[in-house]
Amino acid sequence: MAPLARSTAAVVVVYRASSDPRPLIAQLQSSVGLTVVVDNSATGHPALVDLPASPSLVHLHNANRGGLAGAYNRALDGLAMHSSPLTHVVFLDEDSDASGLGRLLADTVVADALQSPTTAAVAPAYVDRATGLRGKYIELQRWRLNYLPRVFQGLRPVAFVINSMSVWRLHALQRIGAFNEGLAIDHVDTEYCLRARQAGLQVHVDGSHQFLHSIGDRRRFTFLGREMQAGGHSAARRYLIGRNTAWLGRRWLWREPAFAFLCLTRLGYEAVGIGLAEDDRLPKLWALLRGGVVGLLSPRLR
Repeated sequence: MAPLARSTAAVVVVYRASSDPRPLIAQLQSSVGLTVVVDNSATGHPALVDLPASPSLVHLHNANRGGLAGAYNRALDGLAMHSSPLTHVVFLDEDSDASGLGRLLADTVVADALQSPTTAAVAPAYVDRATGLRGKYIELQRWRLNYLPRVFQGLRPVAFVINSMSVWRLHALQRIGAFNEGLAIDHVDTEYCLRARQAGLQVHVDGSHQFLHSIGDRRRFTFLGREMQAGGHSAARRYLIGRNTAWLGRRWLWREPAFAFLCLTRLGYEAVGIGLAEDDRLPKLWALLRGGVVGLLSPRLR
């Protein structure tokens, strides 16, 4: 195990009762110094009842309080009371492929970046399981933004990373503060990266590493000659996406105008994807619209 791996804690959030997270947990225990399993199911995940006790394993039950953000916060609270000498935290969802985590933590370029006091996090590029497409990453300035190509090599500074498989400096997490539980699920990572940026910290993606991950039930479609991905989320999730996107755009408008523009285009992207590639179009579009209006008008999220 690489030195960075020994001082890293993995936080994996489990929520689907039909899943079996035990193979992922076993993989993490062999890849990092400490594994924290947060059970976010309402009544307790059946596969975790007999989880064997171990000094390298912490099991917490959050019952979805505060959504995904709440699970992260409970895990970080637990780490603050743990005696292990930890320096970094990697976040994972139960459907993330962690087979490349050991290679990521053993990469000297990644390790060097994660020693810098100006670094908040380093993540591998994610590949959507359903579409096979790599995610697109953004370089952000106050008045402009730039999309990186889907495929690139090496370490690149970016505006946002998804939380899953992102490796964060523990000091950076402590400096940025708790995750926003009002957002619950959607854009929890976006808002956190914005706060890292505000604190003068940088997030990076290393395109030489990638991992499989599922976000919704994505479907490929082509619009104006460009290959895109529709999210495939339910109407209820579309409401949250609309609400959180609009709320963040309004909240950050004066500090990050280019990001506010990105939020507007993101809502358009969601609507186009629903219209061209998904079923139940009208309920989803209506939910997205209602959420957007609520996000624009709400002073805070609950």
